[in-house]
Amino acid sequence: MSLLDLKLDTSGKLIKSPVSTYKPSKPEKERLAQIKADWLIAREQQRKPYREFNDLSMLDRRSLDQSVWNTYVEPQSQDPDEKWKSQAMRPVVRNRLISIAAHITGALIFPQVYAQNDQDEQDKDAAEVMRDLMEAVADQTNYSKTFLYTVIAMLVNPGAIVHTEFAQIYRKVKQIQESGKWSEKEVLDELYSGFQDTMVPLDELLLGNIREQNIQKQTYLVWRRVIDYTTALAKHGSKANFKYVRPGVQLMYDEPTDQFYEIIDENLRDRLVEEVIYFNRAFDLQVACVNGVMMDDADQPNPREDKRYPFVMGGYELIDPTGQFAYYYSLVRKMAKDEEVINTLYRLVIDGAIYKLKPAMAVYGDEEFDSSVTTPGTLNIMGSESKMEPIDAGGDIAAGMNVIEKVEQSLQESSNDPIQSGQPDSNPQTAFEISRLEQNAKVMLGLFAKMIGFLIKDFGELRISDILQFMTVGEADEELGDETRLKFQTILIPNKNSQGKDKTRRITFDQTLPNQMTPDQHFQMSRDTFNQEGGLNTETEIYRVNPELFRKRKFTLRVTPDVVSPPSDNLKKAFNLELYDRAIQNPLANQEQVTRDLLFGSYDATKGNTDKYIAKPQPANPLAPPVLPGQSQALPQATGQQQPSPLKKLIGGPAQPALTVQ
Repeated sequence: MSLLDLKLDTSGKLIKSPVSTYKPSKPEKERLAQIKADWLIAREQQRKPYREFNDLSMLDRRSLDQSVWNTYVEPQSQDPDEKWKSQAMRPVVRNRLISIAAHITGALIFPQVYAQNDQDEQDKDAAEVMRDLMEAVADQTNYSKTFLYTVIAMLVNPGAIVHTEFAQIYRKVKQIQESGKWSEKEVLDELYSGFQDTMVPLDELLLGNIREQNIQKQTYLVWRRVIDYTTALAKHGSKANFKYVRPGVQLMYDEPTDQFYEIIDENLRDRLVEEVIYFNRAFDLQVACVNGVMMDDADQPNPREDKRYPFVMGGYELIDPTGQFAYYYSLVRKMAKDEEVINTLYRLVIDGAIYKLKPAMAVYGDEEFDSSVTTPGTLNIMGSESKMEPIDAGGDIAAGMNVIEKVEQSLQESSNDPIQSGQPDSNPQTAFEISRLEQNAKVMLGLFAKMIGFLIKDFGELRISDILQFMTVGEADEELGDETRLKFQTILIPNKNSQGKDKTRRITFDQTLPNQMTPDQHFQMSRDTFNQEGGLNTETEIYRVNPELFRKRKFTLRVTPDVVSPPSDNLKKAFNLELYDRAIQNPLANQEQVTRDLLFGSYDATKGNTDKYIAKPQPANPLAPPVLPGQSQALPQATGQQQPSPLKKLIGGPAQPALTVQ
């Protein structure tokens, strides 16, 4: 049967779709057929019920979890007998997830780069440069936002997927001339160029094998998404086949007639297009199609030098203990049944309270009454045989409240209770207690933190590969004319603490640096760089890097528990100030060093220049009593008055003894 036979109007008459002028080559037709066949298999896996999802499909499981996360409330019934009932919902699951996400994202989890050989000084220097480059790229891509969204997606959905790539997209702009006319010029589109990180909804990325959890081992991936036509124009407008793309119109191949036909897709309307990017590891392919039109060569290879898929995937907990399932067990799913019980009882308690306050009434006697007789302030005259009394519908509101409390305890076990999330049940008294609270939070969130760590480590490996591939490669400098020389970008990293001062670090890739240097050459180049910086009091550090040698270096990535949940800056400051309170009164302590490190060193405004705040030694007073050998100078006497310690100001609660000296 031909494709034309499938297009009928409302009266059953055949609709002849217009024939497209798109004439792909034989290799393109074969590749389009392969993409379509693989896409149908992957789509079937998304829609097929699985026991791991309680006999739901992945799409149904995701939809159900998101309805719980968004505290979905069904439309109000218009039945008078049902309309009075409460539809109140307590967002217990959402509140728990926000609490966990806030704790996890309190410290930005970032892959830490180390030298593969920590005994090699050049490897260590290269690792430091790579850390700075990773930081610069993170600022460019707004990594903190991507990290937050990823954590929430892992808690809510059966998985979280992040796509990362380096792109160079050009667009035409109009430059207005003095005459009022304009000329077109092709420039780099900075909005779509550079390092790009994208959160990918689960329904957009179709997996070739749902039983393979390692996304890099997937046989193929199909990224299908609907985008605006102008976005597609920015990405693919320069490609030859884009002229066949029309918003809202799909091109379908009809094998019997060997023709492509234009089919109106009502889901796309008249401003959207469908972009499909096909990845195949075995054939080393990355081919893009828009509305059924192939944008790339049929054998377009994966542009990444490492040949990895540009995706990372993770989730909250494993479904299959052996990891033989691509998706994960979300925290929303884990708490959904408890949430259902809580809100069912919650609505019943509210309904019961409403009924207790305004119960249904029973009328006895021959007289007829309506609801107006219960209106306050009205005078109702009834016969001696008539009476009205409330109907007791039974029910125990207190019992419902008790059950809600018990179910909330179960829900806390599934997520995090106040103590386990780092919140004390009473005010802690010492720095040890608050450190134990942070340790409790690490233990409680330890498994989830490890799952995040796995995803971030995979992400860091992709980012390092992109940096080595794209940031260490220069472009021909047009200003040099006939002389061939590459121009490299300069990376500026502000607010880098160096020797107690905040400086701007400038990293430049310099192809003139030799691959090997003698000690004398190294010293001379270091001295030249020092002079370029501007001497000792400079506010800029210059790192000159040989791009060829840098690309050959190997790096190690780590995401440790300390990185996942490090001690907060406020806690470190509280420890320092609490120690200062005690050490400043100890005659054996070096008072100046204690003041420098623990007091002034705890604040950003003073730690960079403590000399400014330390008083100079005063000449000895000849009238002061002599200090005998082995005797320290007299310390100020404590008044005995108590004030809250700095730690207590941080965490609240009753005052902790701290003597005030004068």
